[in-house]
Amino acid sequence: MVYRRYDSSTKITTVRMTLQNHSRSFIRQSLGRTISRQSFDRWTQLYHETQRVVRDPQEYDVRGRHSLLSSEDRDFMIELVRTEPGLFLDEMRERLYDHGGTLVGINTLQQTLVEKLSITLKKPNTVNIRKNLPYKYRWIAKMANVPAEFLVFTGKSCPSLLFFPLSGPDRPHIFFTSATDESGICSRDLLRSFSRSTRGEQASRYQLEMNAPRYSLIPAISYYGVLAMTVVDHTVRAQDFEHYLKWKVLPRMNRYPDVNSVLVMDNAAIHRRPRVARLCRAAGVKLVYLPPYCPELNPIEVCFSQVKSSLRRTQALANAADPTWLIRQTTHDIVSASLCRELYRHAGYHCPPFQISSTS
Repeated sequence: MVYRRYDSSTKITTVRMTLQNHSRSFIRQSLGRTISRQSFDRWTQLYHETQRVVRDPQEYDVRGRHSLLSSEDRDFMIELVRTEPGLFLDEMRERLYDHGGTLVGINTLQQTLVEKLSITLKKPNTVNIRKNLPYKYRWIAKMANVPAEFLVFTGKSCPSLLFFPLSGPDRPHIFFTSATDESGICSRDLLRSFSRSTRGEQASRYQLEMNAPRYSLIPAISYYGVLAMTVVDHTVRAQDFEHYLKWKVLPRMNRYPDVNSVLVMDNAAIHRRPRVARLCRAAGVKLVYLPPYCPELNPIEVCFSQVKSSLRRTQALANAADPTWLIRQTTHDIVSASLCRELYRHAGYHCPPFQISSTS
């Protein structure tokens, strides 16, 4: 049987004429439509049962087996996920039972979350509860009109890696530097996360050095690439950072207001030392600190995982004759000028069109 779609007015007129005892052939001829006997019977029966000719659209939404979870249960699940997004499914099921007495299986709960509520499991973004959002937004408003060419960012590295390559014009405009005890790269920490093996057998990975040396990297990046970097074979101390700032970063900056004239740091202890402020003041560089716990405002933070991921993939650090050179080279290869530009834009800083300066 071929399915034909009839508009509401046709159905209403057909039923009205049927109730007026007009013949079906007369109705077909009057409407100029070929209406099947089944349609006549179905529309008339619907009218006698519901006093309606057009079925309520909501009735079409409820098909198949009736849901075990009511709308109140689903609202509770949404609120539960909002307040405690890290709950396991069995914990969520217990909370749901305690709330309204509804007991469902784990599979039903998972299906409802994904298919009905569009809630999926994903790796969460870690947010520090001490982050001051009003202060962050005031800081963003204050920096909104500062050209990206003026900014120089330095910040605490994330707990795994660091670095950035120098590329682009001879005079890069914005810099990001990083230095802390967490700015370490060690072959022991760069083992690959997954391995293959025959089904049913445990996969293995091999640690070549039990006490592998740890290297710390301190980078400074500009809008056009890395301005400077240094690698030390020990944990970065305040003296290391101040020496790096005095002899490698500040000499490549300009007096405020000009390109490379605003140094932006996070609130790490080694960045807050009085000598850091004195060095910047002597160089004519304006010193600005990021809002607490806002690494998303420091473009250098995103680069760390890129460099470390490359070192993990190549496993070159384990057998490197000169690890310091390898780390430098990897950084230059991975963190390109285009990556730095995109990270600046992603962090929300005012960025000019990228133009490579011509060299004679």
